[in-house]
Amino acid sequence: MLRPLHSLILLLCLVSVLPAWADSALPLLELSAADLARPVNIEHSLLLEDPSARLGANQALQALSERGTPVLGSARIGYSSSTWWQALRLRVPSAEPLHLIVATPFLDHLDVWLFDGEHDLGQMHSGNRMPFAARGEPYPQFMLALPPVQAQGTYTLLLRVSSHSSIHLPLQLIGDSHSKPLIARSWLRSGLLVGALFSLALFYLIRFSTLRETAQAYFSLTALCAAVYNANLYGIAGLAMDAPAELWRLLINLSTAGMLIFSSLFLACALQLPMQRLRWLREPLFAAIALVCVGGYLSDHPQTYSVLNLLILLTGAYQLLLLLLALRLRRAYALGYLLCWSGALLLMLLLPLSRAGLAAWPAGLHNLNAAMPVLSMLMFGALLDKQLERMRRILTHTQAQAIDNLEQYHALFRHSGEGIFRCRRDGQLVEANPSLIRLLGDGVQGSTLQRLLGETTWNELLTGLDEAGGTVSRECQIHDQQGHAHWVYLSLHRQPGQACMEGIVVDLNERRALEERLQHQASHDALTGLHNRRELERLLSQTLSGPGPMRFSHLLYLGLDRFKQVNDLCGHLAGDQLLRQVAYQLGHTLPKDSALARIGGDEFAILLHAADDDAATGQAQTLRQSIEQFVFTWQGRPFRLNASIGLLALDSGARDWETALSWASNAMQLAKHQGRNRVHAFNPADGALLEHQRQLQWITRLREATEEDHFELFFQPVQPLQQARSGLHYEVLLRYRDPHSGEWISPAQFLDAAARYGFLGAIDRWVVRHLCTWLAANPRHLQALEQVNLNISADSLLDPSFHALLHDTLQLHALPAAKLCIEITEMVALGELAVSTKWIEELRRQGLKVALDDFGSGFASYAYLRQLPLDILKIDGSFIRGIETDPINQAMVGSMQQIATQLGLQTVAEFVETQQSLECLRQLGVDYAQGYHVGRPQPLAQLADDA
Repeated sequence: MLRPLHSLILLLCLVSVLPAWADSALPLLELSAADLARPVNIEHSLLLEDPSARLGANQALQALSERGTPVLGSARIGYSSSTWWQALRLRVPSAEPLHLIVATPFLDHLDVWLFDGEHDLGQMHSGNRMPFAARGEPYPQFMLALPPVQAQGTYTLLLRVSSHSSIHLPLQLIGDSHSKPLIARSWLRSGLLVGALFSLALFYLIRFSTLRETAQAYFSLTALCAAVYNANLYGIAGLAMDAPAELWRLLINLSTAGMLIFSSLFLACALQLPMQRLRWLREPLFAAIALVCVGGYLSDHPQTYSVLNLLILLTGAYQLLLLLLALRLRRAYALGYLLCWSGALLLMLLLPLSRAGLAAWPAGLHNLNAAMPVLSMLMFGALLDKQLERMRRILTHTQAQAIDNLEQYHALFRHSGEGIFRCRRDGQLVEANPSLIRLLGDGVQGSTLQRLLGETTWNELLTGLDEAGGTVSRECQIHDQQGHAHWVYLSLHRQPGQACMEGIVVDLNERRALEERLQHQASHDALTGLHNRRELERLLSQTLSGPGPMRFSHLLYLGLDRFKQVNDLCGHLAGDQLLRQVAYQLGHTLPKDSALARIGGDEFAILLHAADDDAATGQAQTLRQSIEQFVFTWQGRPFRLNASIGLLALDSGARDWETALSWASNAMQLAKHQGRNRVHAFNPADGALLEHQRQLQWITRLREATEEDHFELFFQPVQPLQQARSGLHYEVLLRYRDPHSGEWISPAQFLDAAARYGFLGAIDRWVVRHLCTWLAANPRHLQALEQVNLNISADSLLDPSFHALLHDTLQLHALPAAKLCIEITEMVALGELAVSTKWIEELRRQGLKVALDDFGSGFASYAYLRQLPLDILKIDGSFIRGIETDPINQAMVGSMQQIATQLGLQTVAEFVETQQSLECLRQLGVDYAQGYHVGRPQPLAQLADDA
């Protein structure tokens, strides 16, 4: 156990050596004389946070040795409101004074101590809060001369720093003898950098004052802000003005905001980007930058600088977005701007991350960071000059083109075929080209448009010009110097802010005359000069649509009797002359307020303004008598005519012109049937109206039947009389099935309507398609089929497209044509004998058989049969009914059979209703029989393969 005195001595010894132990825990940096010839980086040190800022130097050294954080390289702390301590040990080679370099411009307070063991050799103070001249050596960042040491040994270097900006402590040591050249080189480099930026700013500011290019203004302001920022960053402004620290902070903040804002505006303007979509992003970003920079000067809080650091990062991202958008829009020089700005973008993205302590700052970027402003500005300047040169060439080309266009305009003005003029708003003509002078006369240049166009037309043009935003056009009349009116197309134009207006006048006289001739031709009959059917339809539609000034009361439908006699005896030239004279006769007989039209052939229509039916009837009788008294003479031969007239009161229920013409035509036909040369008034109660309505209903039903398959095919068997049955033989019949009641309706009820309104051809096509499709779908039935008969109408027989359809349908379904027999009626075949013969031969060339239906019902001679290439003769049913008891019919049928045998034709007897009739026909030699006794019509579906 030690004595108390010994214990006390030992405790004093421990206390006396404690600082040495603490000091020995610090990293050691050994320096040689050769090392101090250039700045030596301090790579190892200890770092300590002092949130309360209450530690003294000795306490900080003790705390550093106990809980200091080792630092490798330069300490990168980021944004912090604490005070920080950093220390290390130095072993110097000699007593040469040393200089400490802190290579960062943003430190509010910097204190440095140098200890020789326990002794404090001296304390140095610096920082941005002090005037530039009081910060130490005149160095762009911080350079402090350390207290001189007496001999070679180990010393402790202690630093205390605090700042509202990002704290970064890159530390270097250099010998005193080498510090002055380093300071000179630093000032030279900084001066060149700032001078270059100021020169660029001034150069492009001068160019902007000359060229007034907005992109140059933004570029000049960006370079100016970069120059101010770097002048304060490297201490040039402080060295020159010895300005207070508050001014330094203000200039740093304002220049930072200016660089971010003006560089973004420059990119958008130089690349001509549409900012409508990005305005919502740009405006808040710029407002935040300005607010934070001003707030950083006023509040001086670390959080403010942290937000500014984030805004720098966002601005870099925003500018990258602008460049990518320019690439997507294929803007000229977009790729060049991206390459030139890539270095600046890299720094704008890495610098904020480094200041926040989130990313290390690569050592190779220090020099790039220093030179980047000038490099970027020079590259951008070169690219901007190239872009402006391109714009200058474009403008030069545009100017030359504009001069050329102006010369062309003057040539067009002088030699244009249209009239061109300039006038004031009061209508006074200022200038007129030769074409307008030729149109209106030599004195037109002293005239006013109010006199040429009329006061009303001129005021309407001015009103339209104001409402239409500067351009108005219309057709109007203009008067020449002699007062003659000309139809013209006038276009008037006025540029905003100009007192004069320009106008073009196109002469429309010839076009108007042509339009009137065409309109007259479109509405008048070429032979007689009267209204044609189209114009009559228009007048009727106007009258029937409602009351109006042109409303007529009655319609007369006039047909000439015995006109065909003149045509046949004297030729069409005489017929045309007759129609002209009749038209003249009718025109002079009618009142002036009536309308006379030729609607085809020898038929005329008259629209009357009559007080009542009696007055209209009296006028119709006057017309009839006028035609009756008229004598037409052709080559010395006189001809007299009569007229049959149908009269229709237009208030009798007709709702459209088709109905009115149909009813009037029916009345005229009835007048002809009653003996001609008379007037017949249409009466809805005589059955014609009901029949017309019924036929109109059938029009719709037939159209729906062909489109929606409301028809169905039936068959009626045909029995051989002279030989045994060799296969199926029947005639295809058509039935209409009412879609509402399901009732079968025979063709007799709708064939008249179909014939009148041209639906027979559509029905024939429906039957051909469906029959061929059905036969192809039932191959066993087709194999057993000997012959199927099919009726077609006159429209189909004489229609080439029907023959093409029949041929194509047979080819499509690969059907044997020889099994199909086409039936045509005697009246159809003999009506146009030459044409019928041609098409019958066409059918037979395809392999089909042709039968003449209803033979004997007309007045045709047997001689016609020799001219028709037929296969079968179907005897009309009127000769078959009761033939067993009628010797006359037996004789007629026998003669028909003999003629058919001589011509090589087979015969078919229709309407066989009794066994006695059947036996009589067999004895007369008729080949086939068809009728209710043989078989009633049944649905064709009963003969299907699967039935």
